[in-house]
Amino acid sequence: MRRDVRFAAAVLVGGLIAAACAPSRPEPRFEPAGALATAVAETSPGAAPGRPAESPIDPGTERVAAGDGVRVEIEWPAGTDPQVAGAIRTYAESYTAMWRAVTSGGRDRSYLQKVEDSAIGDIATRLNEFLDLGRSARGVARLYALRIDSQVTIGDRMGVLVLGCVDESGIRMTDLAGQPIADQPGWTRPPLSAYLWGGSVGRDERGVWRVRLFRIATYPAASAKRCVR
Repeated sequence: MRRDVRFAAAVLVGGLIAAACAPSRPEPRFEPAGALATAVAETSPGAAPGRPAESPIDPGTERVAAGDGVRVEIEWPAGTDPQVAGAIRTYAESYTAMWRAVTSGGRDRSYLQKVEDSAIGDIATRLNEFLDLGRSARGVARLYALRIDSQVTIGDRMGVLVLGCVDESGIRMTDLAGQPIADQPGWTRPPLSAYLWGGSVGRDERGVWRVRLFRIATYPAASAKRCVR
């Protein structure tokens, strides 16, 4: 059985993000949610008083093409505060962009627009699982139960911890011609195919939402079990 290498350098435990290796910059500090939208709006670059509120998220399922042969179904939540709606969008879009990188053989690098330098290695870990083996993917991945978990401090900026569930049981690893390989990795099957995925998201110096780091919890973690449908 292949080792599960999804964002292999990271582990999410008990709702708090903990690094498995020393970062080049200070790790985000997590605090109870409280008045998230107000705190983030007041301390984020580009969020000066009078800045128009971000567009609200329309609840429902969106089916997004993620390159040749892969589709991501995103279940957008209801009731998201517009002040932090962009953080959830960026989080979800970074996941879709990761699959575009996989299906393009690494040529599509649009994920760079969604993440800070500190999160690039997490995506590269997943991408290299395919590139090193000369593989691609086909099928449907699902992203659901998206929510803002807590407020985070990222250096001198405020951000949020976004959590969501991922189900990749509908994805199949393929050869470069698009044919499923016989020996599918364990993460394509239950119980490993469903996991909790977290991202700390904050505004960069230009006020653009970007993911600072990713962390996951996989089976048998209790938080991953709660993602199983």
